[in-house]
Amino acid sequence: MTKYTDIIKMFIPAKKLFRGLKNASYLTIAHIVSMFINLVGFIFIARILGPSNYGIYATVGAFIGLFWLLTFNGITKVILREGAKDLTKMGWFIERTIGVKIFFTFIAINICIACSSFMPYTLQEKIFIIIFSASLIYRSFNDFFGAVFQAAEKMQYNAVLTILERILFIPLSIIFLIMGFGLLGLFSISLFSQFFILVISYKLTKKFTRFKFFNRIRWDISLLKPALVFSIISFSVLLTSRIDIVMISLLGTTKDVGIYGVANSVIHQGVITRNLVALAFFPIFIKAFHQRLVKWKRLLKYAFLISCGVFILAIVGSLFSTQIITLLFGEEYLESGIILSTLIFYLAFTFFSIPFSNILQATHNEKYFLIISWIGPCLNIGLNLLFFKIFGLIGIAYSTLVVGIVNLPIFTFITWKILKRQNRII
Repeated sequence: MTKYTDIIKMFIPAKKLFRGLKNASYLTIAHIVSMFINLVGFIFIARILGPSNYGIYATVGAFIGLFWLLTFNGITKVILREGAKDLTKMGWFIERTIGVKIFFTFIAINICIACSSFMPYTLQEKIFIIIFSASLIYRSFNDFFGAVFQAAEKMQYNAVLTILERILFIPLSIIFLIMGFGLLGLFSISLFSQFFILVISYKLTKKFTRFKFFNRIRWDISLLKPALVFSIISFSVLLTSRIDIVMISLLGTTKDVGIYGVANSVIHQGVITRNLVALAFFPIFIKAFHQRLVKWKRLLKYAFLISCGVFILAIVGSLFSTQIITLLFGEEYLESGIILSTLIFYLAFTFFSIPFSNILQATHNEKYFLIISWIGPCLNIGLNLLFFKIFGLIGIAYSTLVVGIVNLPIFTFITWKILKRQNRII
C-alpha cells in the first residue's frame, strides 16, 4: 500500500487521480474499440487496394497532414488550459479565438493545394490531394470542439464520437471499394464521415458552454502567442511520424509507401494511445501542479517503469510481427512485418515522455518544450536521407529508432533543468 500511497502523494489527491484515470479509461476504451474496427477495415482496405494503391492513399493523407500546422491547432490547447480552470469562461475564450481558427484553416487548405502542384506526384495523386484537403477542416475543429469535453472532464463524449466516426467510415469504405469506386470512393466516404461527426460534436458542446461559431477575427496576442507555440509543438510531433511517409513518396515508389505505411499505421495506433493517456491527464496536471512540488526521483522512476513495460510488450510484438502481418494482409506485405519488428520499439520512448511533456505544458513552459520537440524531426529528416541510401526502406525505421534514443536523455535533462531552476521539483 505504501507504494500506491506514494504515487498518489507524488502526483495529486486520490480523488483527482481517480478522475484522471477515469478520463484516460474512456479514451483508452474508445481507442481500443476504434482500433479493433480500424484493424478489420485496415486489413480489407489494404488487401483490396494492394501496396501501390495503398501507397497513394497513405501519401495523400501524409502530405495533407503536413499542413495541419497552418490551421493554428495550438489554439485548442490554450482554450483547454484556460477552460479547465473555469468552465464558465470557456465560451468566451472560444469566441475570442474561433475567428482566427476559421481564417487559418481556410489558408491551410489553399496553401496545401498550391504546394501539391509543385510536388513530383502523378495527376491522380494531385487531384486526390485537392479533394481530400477538405479533411483539414475536420482535423482543425474536431480537436477544437473536443477541448470542451476535456475541460468539462466528460471524456466519454470524445470516446463515443471517435467510435462513431470509425463505424461510419470503415463499413462504407469497404462497400464502396468492393463496388469498384476505388480511391475516389474511399476519400469521399472519409470526408462524409468526418463532417457528419463534426456537426454532432458542435451540437454537443452546447451542453457545456455557449459560443457563436462565426465570429470576427480577434488578434488577441495573449492567447495567440502561446497558441502559436503549441501549434509548432504539435506540428513537430506530427512531422516525426508523417515525414517518413512523405519522404518515402519522394525517394521511393508508391509500393514502398504502401509497404512502410502498413507498419507505420500499426505503430501510429500505439502513439495515439500514448497521446490519449497524456491528454486525459492534462487537465488534472493543470489544476494540481500549480499547488504542490513534484518529487523528481519518483517521477523519473515511474516513467522508467512505464517505458520498460512497453518495451517488454514491444519485444513480444517484434517476435511475431512478420507472421501476423503476412497472415492479416497477405504475402505481398511481408516486408511490412520486417519493418514493424524494428519500428515497434519506438513506442517505449514515446510513453516515457508522458509526464515530462505534460508538466512543461501545464506549467507554461511550452516554449522550452518547443525547442525540445524540434530536435527529433530535424534529426529524422537528415537520417532518413542517409539511412534510406544505405539500408533502403528499412533504413527509415532505423532512423526513427535513433531519433527516439537520442531524444530521450535530452528531453529528460532539459525538463529537469527547467523545473529545478523554477523550484517546481524537489
